[in-house]
Amino acid sequence: MTLSLLCPVCSAPLNQHQASAGFYCDNKHHFDKHPNGYWPLLSNVKGKSKPQVESRQQMRGRHFLLETGLFAPLIKQLQAVLLDLFASNSDAELQHIDYQCADGYYLRQLVPALVEANVSCQHWGITDAENAIFAAAKSQTPANLLLLALKKLPFASQSVDIVTVLDSPLKGKECIRILKDDGRIVLLQPGIRHLWQIKQQVYPDLVEKPLQLNLPNDVEIDAQQQVVFTQSVTGEQALTLLDMSVFGWRANDQLKHQVKSTAISELEFDWQIITLKKRL
Repeated sequence: MTLSLLCPVCSAPLNQHQASAGFYCDNKHHFDKHPNGYWPLLSNVKGKSKPQVESRQQMRGRHFLLETGLFAPLIKQLQAVLLDLFASNSDAELQHIDYQCADGYYLRQLVPALVEANVSCQHWGITDAENAIFAAAKSQTPANLLLLALKKLPFASQSVDIVTVLDSPLKGKECIRILKDDGRIVLLQPGIRHLWQIKQQVYPDLVEKPLQLNLPNDVEIDAQQQVVFTQSVTGEQALTLLDMSVFGWRANDQLKHQVKSTAISELEFDWQIITLKKRL
């Protein structure tokens, strides 16, 4: 591993023990590799770095839905975006971090395409949800998987080439801090008409509004593209998509039952893939 990791307790550089694959710093803080294949890089300080837990039911539903190939058109475009970015970078070995990687679905879809294109890159999946990183490891996600606190990432400043933030909010400035000056953040966010037929059931008076990105001041848009397609979904799939959405919390039990009982023949998917660069 060539990416410099920092101790979450004292911020000293971490070394890796070759035999055990565990990490340690010169101040004798140790972080063993979990038997299931990921590294818990937590501070172990009382009251800090407590692992988060995602709803098991929602995580399981999301896993089965994504593995059906429902997002195939989106994955194809994401692969193309990343291949272009990696091809334009001349570094011998690139460093890619998937922020809030969940159960590793996007990594499992994207990394093989990069390997096939002979891209030399280390991939890292990070999350603060313990059962999510466990699921990512169990699914043999092709990346170095880290369980950690997201408020302070254990990476040196300007050490990462590509950060992907896929269907998750870009919070704070840590992703920007660790990004090289010529690096890029690939942000995936829902567009205006994403899941429109489900959203109409949640908001009866729904009307289209301009897209608001709310990006940090430290970055600017380098490229932006829209990915639009329709898919036929069952009521069960529609309910899972509702649970995965940012507006799912607004649905009561009655509405969820209504969504689950009705298939949608042409559900709209509307994504924005936004490539960000630092303001220098």
